[in-house]
Amino acid sequence: MDECESAQPACDTHSNLTKEAVFHAVYIPQDNKDSVNVEEHIYQDLPDALEVIKEHKKARLKTFKNRSDAEVYAKTGHIQSYSSQSTSTTTVAPTQEICSNFKAPKPQELVTFRKLIESGNIENVRSIVWANPRYLISNGDTPAILQLGSRYNAIHIAVKANKPDMCEFILKTVGNPTFIQLHYGDNECKSYLDPVQIILDLYLNTPDKGLNETPLHFAVKYGYKDIVRILVSYSQCIKTLRNKYEQQPIDIICSRKCQEDENLKREIRLLLEDQFYVPVLRAEDNTCQPTIGEPFSPSSNTFVHSSDKDLISPRLEVRAFAGPMTKSQALDFRRKWKTPPRTISMSMKKEQGDASNIMNSPVANIALRLQDTEKGLERVGRDLAKEYQVPWKEYWPFLKDFVDFQNDEGLTKLEKYLEQRFKDYKDQLLYSKMVHLVNNTNTNELANCQRITNKMDVLDVNEIQNLCDKLRSCSLNTDEAEEDEDADDSEFFTPPSTPEFVHNDSNDDMQNVEEEEDAMIFIEGSSPTKLDHAVYNALPSEISSQTYPYIYRWRHKMQLAMKHDPHRFNNMRLLSRKLFADI
Repeated sequence: MDECESAQPACDTHSNLTKEAVFHAVYIPQDNKDSVNVEEHIYQDLPDALEVIKEHKKARLKTFKNRSDAEVYAKTGHIQSYSSQSTSTTTVAPTQEICSNFKAPKPQELVTFRKLIESGNIENVRSIVWANPRYLISNGDTPAILQLGSRYNAIHIAVKANKPDMCEFILKTVGNPTFIQLHYGDNECKSYLDPVQIILDLYLNTPDKGLNETPLHFAVKYGYKDIVRILVSYSQCIKTLRNKYEQQPIDIICSRKCQEDENLKREIRLLLEDQFYVPVLRAEDNTCQPTIGEPFSPSSNTFVHSSDKDLISPRLEVRAFAGPMTKSQALDFRRKWKTPPRTISMSMKKEQGDASNIMNSPVANIALRLQDTEKGLERVGRDLAKEYQVPWKEYWPFLKDFVDFQNDEGLTKLEKYLEQRFKDYKDQLLYSKMVHLVNNTNTNELANCQRITNKMDVLDVNEIQNLCDKLRSCSLNTDEAEEDEDADDSEFFTPPSTPEFVHNDSNDDMQNVEEEEDAMIFIEGSSPTKLDHAVYNALPSEISSQTYPYIYRWRHKMQLAMKHDPHRFNNMRLLSRKLFADI
């Protein structure tokens, strides 16, 4: 009886195998890849296959329903695709074969790299990741793990160390299509948009191994407001993910640090809410009046141009925006921007002769819109953003970007643009002057062309540096022998004649070159335009001549031009007085 009972399971198993006709294939990796005689391990009995697995630690087992697939797997270790899947397999295969051109860093190198992130050494981190992207992206197109136990990636490390600049650098780097192109090579893909979005999503939303917390959880519970602002500024960041204890980031604000700082908690809570922006919508050719759009949030695709519903109306584009801010702030911001105060006190009427009162009066909003149709609405929004203490950006066509000239990032872009303008003007001036000298000089004067060219090469935008270069070219020291000889020589000679005309002409040319070098150079030409005046109004009241020498010089030229012709661009005071008179 016992023998029959023990034999019954084996009989049942054998009957099932026979019915389903399964084949257990065992693939054993060979140390010598060139070996030809490889034994096929294909079994219909599972215990036999398991015995082979026990003998070979690297062996792999897989079950198939037909023998041909089992034979392929036993030989190659790969699964034979069916004919019905041939089309999809052909399409996916190139993507699966894409791999990085760089070698994976060693564990010791990853430890060193992690310490650089913790110390906030951005320059060294930048040089390392651009030399080998595998420090940030693993071979599986996922964030590289820098701490194995808790499975921290670079953002986890930077957030825990409270390094907001490092967080921003890492996210901008992995979100750069050029960086992804460097990782895969130049000829692997035509478009790198999808890989960029995927890697950003993984960096922002991948939880750690211990508490299943994302980088946003880390920043929120430690009260790192600046890092929270950076993380939530990316649309890929999911704010509702839960940790091991089913807690969202908004549930653990300052739970590990700064528990008593209510202001910090309130600011972080506002950041975790949906962020809204208030835009300025303009037509491409300014054929219609600009409008203030409805507040919109990047996380919710609710922003629609009004012209999308009307095919006849001009196409509207976002030309400036204020934000991010909460929805209530955005609604209040738009209301105040769109409908300025209507009431004007009697004291303001009495003091309407004061320019400052005119500019700060409620009527200034209307005056700006009427007087400056191209940037008046932006000027009002710019001042309103400063009042609400929210970021502001507007589009400048000559820079082809949205910038704010009140911060260092915007000023740096303007500085580079003006620097290039001055260099282009200098090159053009050099070329035209040389052509003039060649066409209008005699044989003796041609010998001085090289000397003039050398002098022009040392011309610099900075006048102080230019003067130093000239003084450096002068020789104030003489040889002692010549001094003794001059001291013993009691005869004095007068010059035989005045300097030749050639030298005077050369010096005059050089003086003209210097005068032309100091000529008026503006954003779009040699004379100021409305664009120059708009940029001038967008700049802060003080500009450092050491940090931004080209902006400082351009701003000085603008002040001279406005002083020479004060009514050319800005007749705000006259327009405001007319509006006051009509009240």
